[in-house]
Amino acid sequence: MIMRKAHYIFGVLFMGLGCASDRNDAESTTVSSLSASLSPVAVIQVVGIDTLSDSASIHRLQPEPDGGSVAFLFADPVKGIVGGLGLIEASGVQTAQLAWPDSVTAFWWSGAHQLSFTSGTGQGVRVVVDAHAAQLSALEVTGTQAAGPQRQPDATVSRATVLSRAQAFIDSVRIQPEGTPQGSALRYEADSIVLAPGDTFAAVHVRAADIRGTKVNPAWYLTHVPSGHMHGLDSLTGRSTGLPAAAGQWGADGRFYYAKERSIWRADPKAQ
Repeated sequence: MIMRKAHYIFGVLFMGLGCASDRNDAESTTVSSLSASLSPVAVIQVVGIDTLSDSASIHRLQPEPDGGSVAFLFADPVKGIVGGLGLIEASGVQTAQLAWPDSVTAFWWSGAHQLSFTSGTGQGVRVVVDAHAAQLSALEVTGTQAAGPQRQPDATVSRATVLSRAQAFIDSVRIQPEGTPQGSALRYEADSIVLAPGDTFAAVHVRAADIRGTKVNPAWYLTHVPSGHMHGLDSLTGRSTGLPAAAGQWGADGRFYYAKERSIWRADPKAQ
């Protein structure tokens, strides 16, 4: 009798734990809405002492881990600049500083307030600067054989799965079942994602293409990964290169930073 009672009590406890686990799993995926507060970080008109032309644009960026500043790679065809490296405080109260005038091939945050980058062809150089110094100056200059950015750990969720769910959403809102446009010459495609730390949120980059393959109408969406909810963040119309997929990154502060033409924006997502 005592043994049967013990088995019964164990069974009840096991079922209770199972129910609690199911509830926790359900709570992690049950979200009724997804929103984001959007704010400008800065409009980059001057870098160092140089005024950018109207053709200038930002094509890559990397927020500092503590959110204090944002490093960005810019091009200015009128002035012959292909890969200039700039740095702007996230408060946007100061003019962007020029870290390197051109030919930057890679850049990353290598330590507290330390921005590292490589520049040049062939042997090139690797430079480390203090991002919070009043005037940027090299702390270290070495050959490019020095260690580069550390590889990020693999995400715990499948990028392919997140991208597939995002594409299903785009197909629905654009009325293109299984990617086939209905009454439109444009096909919209979710072409890349950027997962946030913790894999709760992701940013999805979307572009449309016409029958000739011309890319138009770039846009950013945010998605809550566990539930699949999506929220339109920002977009441009026409054959614009001002909202590139490479110029969107999550900060360690849980915010999404992205470039739009010559401006840098910050989105703070909320799931309820």
